[in-house]
Amino acid sequence: MTTSTDNSQFIAFFGATGGCTNACLTHTLQAGFQATALARTPSKLTNMLLEQGLSQAVIDSQLTIIKGDIANIAAIKAVLTKNTFGTDHVQVASQIISGVGGTPVLNKSVTKPVTIDNPEICAQATRNIVQALTEIKAHDRPSITVISTTGVSDVKEDVPFWFRFLYHYMLADPHVDKKEMERIVTENSSSTGVFRGSVIIRPSLLVSDQNIKKGKGWKKLRVGTEENPAIGYTVGRQDVGEWIFEQVIKTGGESHFGQRVTITN
Repeated sequence: MTTSTDNSQFIAFFGATGGCTNACLTHTLQAGFQATALARTPSKLTNMLLEQGLSQAVIDSQLTIIKGDIANIAAIKAVLTKNTFGTDHVQVASQIISGVGGTPVLNKSVTKPVTIDNPEICAQATRNIVQALTEIKAHDRPSITVISTTGVSDVKEDVPFWFRFLYHYMLADPHVDKKEMERIVTENSSSTGVFRGSVIIRPSLLVSDQNIKKGKGWKKLRVGTEENPAIGYTVGRQDVGEWIFEQVIKTGGESHFGQRVTITN
């Protein structure tokens, strides 16, 4: 389990300028954990964290921001590793939090009314993280937590009746990417995979932003599993991020390994 007093361990973040992940990163740094993050524009991430109330001193001392994008394997490796004991010893992140996602695009199409600007970004990001870890060949394996969505289960309906048209028709195309991401995560979380464990987060429709001061609080969320989902309409991004911090980062997440966790208000 990672603790805030163990500076040899750190958590790697991908998609850290996204609402859920940014809120999670903010709580992580506030609690004294060490972290790394990938950002196409590091100044944007820094400004978002400052707006969250973090000081520049905390950001400088606890967070390493690597400039790059999720298509850059070298940049991903830099986020996942630290040469803490010299060049002969590579320290790998104890946990990975990935909230990578695309921007919705409306189409004049009956069959695909909504797509995303990069239709394979979630799956591709996960493949690249797997590739990076494979090439690193580290002895220690990190866990991974990814942010997916409700509406992609093959086991049990987890979307309210009045939202099913939106999820199963309007958002069907983007959800293909989420399902593939989940498959890759699960496939690589076996005893021989690059991940020692995985947690898949399936929030209901995300609303609000990453501002942790405006959240309802993680303890007020309803949480379920794929077999017994918590069904609701919306959930705040900042509350999802706080739940991931409290239930995965602070604890190590082992009690949720292998689960698809549904989260809603």
